[in-house]
Amino acid sequence: MLRWKTILFNTSFALNCLLVFLLIFEGRLSLPLWVQMIGRMHPLLLHFPIVLLVLCVFWELLSGLKKSFAPGHPAIGDWLLLLSCLTSVVSALMGFFLSKEGGYTPDVVVLHKWGGVFISLLALAWYAFRDHIRRMKVVMAVTSLTGLVIVIATGHLGADITHGENFIFAPVTADSEAPAILLEDALVYEHMVQPIFNSKCNSCHNEKKAKGELVMEPAVLLLKGGKSGALWDSTQKDLGLMLRRIHLPLENKKHMPPAGKTQLTEDEISIIYHWIRGGSSFTAKVAELPETDTLRVLAAALFTTIDTDNYSFSPADDEKVNSMRNNYRLVSPLALGSPALGVEFFGASHFKKEQLTELLGVKEQVVSLNLNKMPVTDDDLKTISQFINLRRLNLSFTNIRGAGLSMLNSLKELKQLSLSGTGVTAANLKLLTSLPKLTELYIWSTPAQSNNLVAVQKQLKNVKIETGFAGDTIIIKLNPPLIENEAQVLVEPTPLKLKHYVKGVTIRYTIDGTAPDSIGSPVYKGDFIMNRNITLKVKAFKPGWISSDIEEKTFYKAGYKIDSIRLLQPPDSQYRSVNPSILTDAEKGDLNFNNGKWIGSRTSLQALLNFDTLRTISSVTISSLINIGGYIMPPRQVEIWAGSDPLKLRLIKKITPGQPEKDGPAYQAGFDLTFEPVKEKFLKVVVVPVSKLPAWHRGKNDRGWVFVDEIFVNP
Repeated sequence: MLRWKTILFNTSFALNCLLVFLLIFEGRLSLPLWVQMIGRMHPLLLHFPIVLLVLCVFWELLSGLKKSFAPGHPAIGDWLLLLSCLTSVVSALMGFFLSKEGGYTPDVVVLHKWGGVFISLLALAWYAFRDHIRRMKVVMAVTSLTGLVIVIATGHLGADITHGENFIFAPVTADSEAPAILLEDALVYEHMVQPIFNSKCNSCHNEKKAKGELVMEPAVLLLKGGKSGALWDSTQKDLGLMLRRIHLPLENKKHMPPAGKTQLTEDEISIIYHWIRGGSSFTAKVAELPETDTLRVLAAALFTTIDTDNYSFSPADDEKVNSMRNNYRLVSPLALGSPALGVEFFGASHFKKEQLTELLGVKEQVVSLNLNKMPVTDDDLKTISQFINLRRLNLSFTNIRGAGLSMLNSLKELKQLSLSGTGVTAANLKLLTSLPKLTELYIWSTPAQSNNLVAVQKQLKNVKIETGFAGDTIIIKLNPPLIENEAQVLVEPTPLKLKHYVKGVTIRYTIDGTAPDSIGSPVYKGDFIMNRNITLKVKAFKPGWISSDIEEKTFYKAGYKIDSIRLLQPPDSQYRSVNPSILTDAEKGDLNFNNGKWIGSRTSLQALLNFDTLRTISSVTISSLINIGGYIMPPRQVEIWAGSDPLKLRLIKKITPGQPEKDGPAYQAGFDLTFEPVKEKFLKVVVVPVSKLPAWHRGKNDRGWVFVDEIFVNP
C-alpha cells in the first residue's frame, strides 16, 4: 500500500513539474493534434477532482477538528488527498491543452486556467505536509476553506466559459426574469431573435468562448461573422451559412446547435428565417409589421397586447359598467374575461364634461379612452389624469391646446397618446417627458409638425412620434388603412376603428367580402358598429394617388355561451391533448396552428354541443384555417345536426365550400351555415376534410387537414 502511495505521489509531483514547465514556456508551444485530442477530454475528467477535493475538505475538517484524530481517519484522508492530487493535475494539464485551441479569448480563460493550476499545486502541497497541517487546527481550517473557495470560483469561471456568463447564479440574480413586453413595444430583433441566440447559440459564441471565431453578442460582432464568413446572405437561395447549418441533419458534425445541445424549435427557426428574409433589421418594431406578416403572426404567441395584457386589478362591478353605457358612450371589456375596460364616445353635440366625471367610478379599470372629435379642452385633462391605469388615450381632433398636458404625467402606464388635429406645439410636447412608458405619440395635423421637433425627439428618445405625410403632389401608391380593432370576436356591439396616416385620404369598406371601390362602397366615417359576422375589406383612396391594396379581417359575433362540448371522435394524435372547450371559448387563434388554439384533424371532426336549456338557433359559423402549403384546405363538407336527444339528431344544414385552384398565403376563413330557426338543446357539427389533395398540389392524393378554432352559435 505504501509503495502505491509513493508511486502516485511521485507521478503527481512529476506532472505538476510538467504543468509549471508548460506554463513558463507557453508562448513557444505548438501542440500536435493528438495532444489536442487529450485536451478535449478535460470536461470528461474535471468532475473527479472537484468531488474528491470537496470530500477532502469535509473529511479533514470534521475529523481533524476533534480532540483526537480517530484511528483509520488519517488513512482514508491520505487516499482522498492523493487521488485529488493526481486527478487535479491531470485535469489541469488537459485544460491547458484545450485552452491552446482557437475560440477562447485569452484574457477570459486566464483566471480559470490559473485557478486550476492553484488547485493542483494546493492538493500536492496539502498531501506532502498533511501530518503537519493536521496537528494545527487553524492551518487545517484555512487550507480546507481556501481549497473549497478556489474550487467553487474556478468551477464558476469554467461554467461561464462553457455555458455563458453568470451561468450558475443566473436563476437567483435580480435580472433573471425579463420584464414582460407588450406587442406594441416589442422589437423584432431584441425581443424575438436575440432571445433565441441567447438561449441556443451564445454559450459557444460569446466573447469568452468564440467557437469558430464567431461572437454573437453584441450586434456589431454578429454582423461580422466568424472564420467561415458572414452568417447570412439574403441573396442566396438558402439565406446563407446560419440557416444552412441549422437545417443540416442532427448527426452532421456541422449541424448547429451541436447534438447534445438544446435544439431550435420550428417556431424559432421560422423567426430567424423570416427575420433574415425581411432584411434582418435590428430596429424594426413588431407592431409596424403587416398583420399577415409571418413574424407578426409568430409574435402574437409571444406577446400580449394592450387589449389582452394580464392586468392585476380586479374587474369592475357589472351593474356599474352597464349603468355607464348609453347611445353616446360605450363602456366594455377589451377582451373576453379581462378586467380592463375600453371607453368610446360618440356624437360630439351630446358630449358633456360630466360624462367623463361619471367614469371615475371605474377609473382603475379603464385602460383605453377614445375621445376622438369630442369637444374636450385642457381643463378636462385634470379628470383624465385620474385614470391611473390608462394605456391608450385618443384626444385627436379635440379642443386641446397643449397647456395642460403636464397633468397627464400622473399616467405612468400610458403607452399610446394621439393628439392629431389639436393645437399642441412642440414646446407643449416637452411637458410629456415624465411619462416613463410612452412609446407612440401621434401629432399629425398639429402646429407641432411645423415646429422644430429635433429637440423634442431628443427628450422623448424612446417615443415614436408619428407626424403623418403631407406629400400631396407626389403620385405614389397609398398604404392600406390600419384596422385598429384587435379582438376578432364581438362580445357586444363594437365600433369599427380604421386609421390612415396620409391626410385627405378617403377610406372605403365592404362587409360582404367584395372588394371596395371608389364610388359605390361606403365611406368610413367612424360611426359603423359591428354586431354580426362580417368579412371586412378596406381600401384607401385619394385623388392623384394610386389606391391602396385591400386590407382584410374577419369578425365573428360571439353568440350563445355553449354549456358543454365534446368530440365524438378523437382528432389527430398531436391535438388530442387540446381541450375541446377551446372551440367555444371566444378566443381566436392566429395563423400559427401550433399555438394551442386550434384542433386539427385529417378525419371527420365531429363536435357535440350541449345547452342547459332550449335555444333558438338560426346560424352556426365555423372559424377555420387555410394553409394550402401546409396541406390545410377548406373543408370538403360541413354539416349541422340538431335535436333534443343526442342519439336522435336530424340534419338541418349542409354546405360544400369551394376549393382553391392554386397555392397561396395562409389565411383564416369563416363558414356560415344559416337555416330556418330551430329550438333545440343539442347541436352536432361535422367538418369533413378533403379526402385527396388536388393534382396540382405538391402532396397530391394525400389526405388534407381541417383546422377549427371556434364554433359560434347565434339566434
